[in-house]
Amino acid sequence: MEVTLIGQSTLLVRMSGVLMMTDPWWGQWERIRAVPIAMDPETLNELDLMLVSHNHIDHWSDPAIRLAARLGTHIVGSKNAVVRARRKRLSNLTALAAGESCEFMGLKIMAVPAEHPFARDAIGFVVRGKQTFYFSGDTRYTPAIKNSLQGIRIDVAFLQAACSDYWFVGKDGMDMDDIARFASDLKPDTVVPVHYQVKGKVISTRDLRALKLPVRLHVLEPGITSTI
Repeated sequence: MEVTLIGQSTLLVRMSGVLMMTDPWWGQWERIRAVPIAMDPETLNELDLMLVSHNHIDHWSDPAIRLAARLGTHIVGSKNAVVRARRKRLSNLTALAAGESCEFMGLKIMAVPAEHPFARDAIGFVVRGKQTFYFSGDTRYTPAIKNSLQGIRIDVAFLQAACSDYWFVGKDGMDMDDIARFASDLKPDTVVPVHYQVKGKVISTRDLRALKLPVRLHVLEPGITSTI
């Protein structure tokens, strides 16, 4: 599996001959980005698949929809993310809810629960090919998520590392303490932190690398492709 961190939760992943992008965000609401985008996705000439966990400004963008239209990219996403793409006249779309699955170019893609207080249709993904990865999207770490992943051998877990904490709902996602709990409970082979590059939620590479886990920790360098 080859992985490149473009920014925030936007990853470029090549696995089993499929080039895919997670939660593609650029070109809109850039004022909230605290770490410069590591590459210009508009330079891509191929992209088979986009995985979109929910329809929020730092996870799904109109420039990404335009790129998908140009390249004929298939989009698998939450209900509201797919509705937005359909309104932009895209047709290569698959909407999933937690527990639903689809297949694409030999990959099996399963939507798993996510709990985001501001996106009721949010999902995470388990993608199976030559390896298996879990992409958390934007979610709290809950018993429902733990139960949905029990018994699945996860080679790589891409986990949200920073979130906001509101007095009226509490945390709106995972933080580094949750990553540690996830790693202890489910023991993926490798944990890769994501979602820590917007203003007010920045975590330094140094602090990420200091995270103590019972499994392998791989901290991505923005724009640098890693083989995991």
